[in-house]
Amino acid sequence: MAKIMIVEDDEALVKMLEMLFERMGHEVIGSLNGLDALYQVTYHQPDLIVLDLMMPWAAGDAVLGFIRSTQALKRIPVLVLSAHPNGAKIAHQLEADAYLPKPVDMRTLAEYVNRLLTSVSADSGS
Repeated sequence: MAKIMIVEDDEALVKMLEMLFERMGHEVIGSLNGLDALYQVTYHQPDLIVLDLMMPWAAGDAVLGFIRSTQALKRIPVLVLSAHPNGAKIAHQLEADAYLPKPVDMRTLAEYVNRLLTSVSADSGS
């Protein structure tokens, strides 16, 4: 069981993602804004972060920049899930591990999550 953090300001989408990840057997931590996300990621140090770029109080790119510049957090895989017109480019520039555009297909999202968690397991096992 992995600990997955969802950073998303759309509460309905958060609920949908929580249900998906819990059905997959994972623990879920939710954060509805970027500022709270900075605290939550530091406190919980999740196994994977699903991050929106367009967030209130601190944008997702600022959150991702913080994660990648913090020694204790920088190895956490981040999946950017965003409707931002330059989302793929921003995700790549900030070294996100994967990017999916919104609206997202839940089956595709589940595959990406499994792939990222598997790569983390493989990296920690070597």
